[in-house]
Amino acid sequence: MQVHFSSAVAKLALSLLCVVVAGCASVLGPRTITLTEADVARQIAKSYPLERKLLGELTVRIEAPRVKLLSATNRIATELDFSGSLDRSGKRSRGTIALDYALRFDEAAQAVRMTQVRVGRVQIENLNDKPKSIVDKFGALLAEQLLNDAAIYRFKPEDLKTAEGQGYKPGSVNVTARGVEITLVPLTR
Repeated sequence: MQVHFSSAVAKLALSLLCVVVAGCASVLGPRTITLTEADVARQIAKSYPLERKLLGELTVRIEAPRVKLLSATNRIATELDFSGSLDRSGKRSRGTIALDYALRFDEAAQAVRMTQVRVGRVQIENLNDKPKSIVDKFGALLAEQLLNDAAIYRFKPEDLKTAEGQGYKPGSVNVTARGVEITLVPLTR
């Protein structure tokens, strides 16, 4: 003899299972999602090439991000190529910018963002020494202001709903030797 469960009973059983699993989240403690250096590089590369008009006259194109995890300092280093017209003459210049930054989770935007951006080096080809030092300083300041708080990853709403359904939400973001670790912490109910 076969016993057939109605869909209502099956839904009830599934709902009870979800409640039990969600209840276990607080007992089991935090979970961690790890993104490798290659995963992080792919996520960052999705935002490039990027072209911006600055100060009404300067057009800058940023591309080819190269990423390195700095686990000892809980930061990420990124080197970018840029090109653009750096003055009214329209003459194009090329260069690289090296920066490093920490990461944080922005709950309101459901995103992982850059924070504490520091520019370590700006190199611009074909500039004389005097204007080069001015442009280097200005470029570093501008990059820090433009990139601080930039989102490098946005969670999909369905991913967050799945985590919430299991009793978790994203918490801290840390750079380790294994990769960028996003800690999922139990929801407080």
